[in-house]
Formats: sequence, C-alpha cells, structure tokens
Amino acid sequence: MSVGPAAAFLALWNGVADAGAVPEYEVWHTFEHVPERVGSPGFVQGIRYRSVDGPVRYFTCYWLRSLDALTTPEYRALVDHPTPWSARMRSQLSGFLRLPCELGATIGVSSASRLATLHLEAHTSEAAARLRTLLQRQVDGANLVCAHWGLCRPSDDHPLANPPLGGASGAASLVVLLQHGDLSALRHGTEALLRSLGPDFRTLGGPAYFEQLTQVRQSALQAPLSSRQPARGDLFHAFNPGDKTP
Repeated sequence: MSVGPAAAFLALWNGVADAGAVPEYEVWHTFEHVPERVGSPGFVQGIRYRSVDGPVRYFTCYWLRSLDALTTPEYRALVDHPTPWSARMRSQLSGFLRLPCELGATIGVSSASRLATLHLEAHTSEAAARLRTLLQRQVDGANLVCAHWGLCRPSDDHPLANPPLGGASGAASLVVLLQHGDLSALRHGTEALLRSLGPDFRTLGGPAYFEQLTQVRQSALQAPLSSRQPARGDLFHAFNPGDKTP
C-alpha cells in the first residue's frame, strides 16, 4: 500500500479505563485529537483502529514524512499544552504504548480494513532482510494484502515515547503492520508469519487484531496549517455541560 511521502510512522496503542467514557473518547479522538495531530508539520495522515477482540482497545497510526515531525516546536506545543478536552481524556487512557518508527519497507499495492499489529525484537543484523522476505512471500501468496514494518531504535527520544522494550541488550525493535480484508484470512496469514520467524526474533507484543474506523489526511484539513487546528469546544461541552473550562 502506498503511503505517499511518508518515511516514518508513529504506532500508538491504548485502552480506555472507564467503559462509560468510550462514546466520549470516540468523538474526541475522531473530531479533535487526531485532526489536531495531523495538522502538525511533517504529518501525512492518521488512521484510527479499534480491536475486534475484547476488551476494547485502540491502535492509531500516524504516518510521517520523517521522525523529525515529532520534534518540531508545533508538535511539542500540542503535547505540552493540551486542549481542555485532551487534558480530560488523558486521564482515561490505559495500557498506553507509543513507538516512533522509521519505515523499513512497504509490501503490497493495496490496502485493507483489517489490521494485525506485531512488536518484535530482532536478534541478528540480518533479521530485517529476513522479515522483508517473509512478508513478501505472504503478500505474493495472497495470505496478506499488504504489510509495513518499521524500526524503533532504543536511542530515539521523542515526546511521550515509551522506554525501549527490547530488553537489557538494547536491541532495536520492529513494529509490523499486516492488512487483509477478511479477518479470518488475516489471522491465518499472521500466524503463518509468526511460525516462520525462527530464532532471529522474539515477540514483544501481539498479535493484536483491529478494524479500521476513520482516516484523516493532512491535505483534507480545511483550517490553515500555519496554525494549530481548532479545538472542538462545542463537542467538549456537549459531553461535559457543567465544565466551565473555556
């Protein structure tokens, strides 16, 4: 699947601590938070996913021109000075994992609505090349529609980034994104990939399976990109009518 000018992505998993807050989370994340992020310099698009297996969990993928998008003054201002709604919703996030990745490869020319995520530790310098070969085999055999993988370096220092999960060895980790239109076929292709990985890899997380919810491209935003995207105070007060925060 083509991701245009993107050469990196930010992979983000989270849950919602209070099930009663899920409807508010869905509106906030869809209409305020993700468009705000995508409006930052160096962002290309953001895609939201929701787990197909319980409990409810979300995955968001922000496609970036480079990882420099996460170090701009504009992006740091979003992180350090959240909107009133973002400040409220941060307390509802659970199981938060955020991994900035350099795009290693994209395999396949189509995209699909079902997604599997994997987080792997690479044990050898040849592991990335082997992973690409295995993914190409899965796509060529129609077991997957497309696949992306990215390299997450332990030394990367970006706002809100999680500590490296690759263990004391300091090995780089890999985030793998697999797509298929059919969930059962996606599970089959993912499990086949895992069986073929061998000793070059250790699984740190996943597989986790998701369905696509929404997508926003920077090119579709109507507010000027020279300024922060507008907060949705109208929607915030619809959910929190007694809150006097401006």
